Amino acid sequence: MNIRLVAFDFDGTILEEGMVIPEDTKEKLDTIRDLGIKISTASGRKLEDQFKILELNSLGDDKGYPHSLIVDESRIYLLDGKGYVPLKSWNDKVFEEWKKLYPLAEEILLKEVEELKEKGEDVSIHIIGDIALVRNMVAIRFKSIERAKEYEKELSRKLKAMESPFWCNRNFSLVQILPPSAGKGNTVLALSRYLGISPNEVLVIGDSGNDIDMLDGRYGFRSATVSNADPEIKEVVKKNGGYIAQKPISSGIIEIIDEIILKKGDI
Repeated sequence: MNIRLVAFDFDGTILEEGMVIPEDTKEKLDTIRDLGIKISTASGRKLEDQFKILELNSLGDDKGYPHSLIVDESRIYLLDGKGYVPLKSWNDKVFEEWKKLYPLAEEILLKEVEELKEKGEDVSIHIIGDIALVRNMVAIRFKSIERAKEYEKELSRKLKAMESPFWCNRNFSLVQILPPSAGKGNTVLALSRYLGISPNEVLVIGDSGNDIDMLDGRYGFRSATVSNADPEIKEVVKKNGGYIAQKPISSGIIEIIDEIILKKGDI
């Protein structure tokens, strides 16, 4: 089956120090763009942050890709030759869902933070209020990634036990509470449907906890990761029959493109 859409995470997956995408990696992306493959980010970063990264790396209008941006793990923006415009049908759907659920999400977040602090945990509220309404999530920041990993599992059990409509994930030391439609996997699926691309024609690449829902096979995507990925991510990709690169970050992206798209008859 041909790969027709590639969606990749930014931090730890393709961005080198200084938020740079090296020239040889961009040349490889140029190659798949010229083959007609759509290229998208799949990031938890804000829209403004992604614009800065694209400008720094001379991507966007001039290069003709990324063809789309996935922002805050929940919103889609499409390149139309004059910049990026929102995919309103999807973005509005997620926002309306989140707007109705937000008061409950804030209540849960505040209660969790209070209980954690009472136990002596060093935590802080990272996303709440007006920013949370824009970004379709609320989030708690922990002092360490390891503690965030533990708490994500604790919170996931709590949300299920209370039959909450929410789910949670981890982004480095952040634990995020999201509405049902949000998340990289669901958003990549919405993008692929808009583009008329089947899930098994989609290659997703990530390295960290908030990439799991697009890497674990639940939506039918083909998955890959880089050598510097979290061990749990490598295990998720392995279980999904995906590809684990021997090289890190941008060099790993080159390896993945060579092995999955350019060398195995997928074009």
